[in-house]
Amino acid sequence: ARSSYRYFVSSTNGNASEEDRDKHAKAMIFRYLQAEQKVHPNSPSEQWEAAALDKMKKTLAFRVEKNVDDIRLCFDKTHSSSSSENEEEKKADDSYEEEKRKERTRIRKGLEDRFQNGASVVRGYTKDGRALFLNFPRTETSWNEEFFIAGNIYTIERALACTERNTDGEKSKIVVMYDYNEYAMKNSPPTQLVKKLLYNLRDHWPERLEHVFVVDAPFIFRAFWAVIKHFIDPITKDLVQFVTGEEMKRKVFSEIVSEEHATPWMLAEGKNAEDADMQKYLRDIPFDYAYGEKFSDPI
Repeated sequence: ARSSYRYFVSSTNGNASEEDRDKHAKAMIFRYLQAEQKVHPNSPSEQWEAAALDKMKKTLAFRVEKNVDDIRLCFDKTHSSSSSENEEEKKADDSYEEEKRKERTRIRKGLEDRFQNGASVVRGYTKDGRALFLNFPRTETSWNEEFFIAGNIYTIERALACTERNTDGEKSKIVVMYDYNEYAMKNSPPTQLVKKLLYNLRDHWPERLEHVFVVDAPFIFRAFWAVIKHFIDPITKDLVQFVTGEEMKRKVFSEIVSEEHATPWMLAEGKNAEDADMQKYLRDIPFDYAYGEKFSDPI
């Protein structure tokens, strides 16, 4: 249930209902069942049901191991888990909170370093309300393994939170875009690192992607793609679409994204043209709001 950011925040504040918990838990179960059924369409239901259950258990362990909740909260200025009125429990809570603060500070610093060049950002929405997870491979030439993975966790979780809030929970998938303009081979992360990321996405975020667009990929990217495509599961691979040139971009993206939410590398008249202020994005804009989106309540 805590995979829903809305439920996660409510539960940590003590405001979540059992009805909400059950609704979001069932949604997670359905996503895993749906994914396994697609992978094993001709297998008995018992087989893909068992596979789905196994993967859900592994995902719960993964989210604890990778500190996914701390990644989501590391820039939050107000969150606290301590609510006990008992003195002994309060001391234990305070000790726990101090450890959490230290860990979130460490994660926050790592993510700020990871994103200082604007490598990824959640910015804009599709016409049906899905958040856009934008990536700029040209900005990166070195990779810290922990925060390469943590940065992708942060951004996919933020895109999902934005989609959930923006559509009031009606949509649960996001759109991922890679802008390969000015890309060079030096911008290719280590193959094993990409492999680990792709396996994580396959195993722990099933049925979360609506589209994956690779935009204006140069010929030299094809060599990198020839290697990494073998690590992509068939379901995700079917979502990947190469979009090159103004004519093709207009044909594809004009159906999906409005000019207001598009960047110029999506549509020539796209209005999201200025570079993102990453400090503002990370520190000042709520987690479930995209960059440039107006919000009324300060965090």
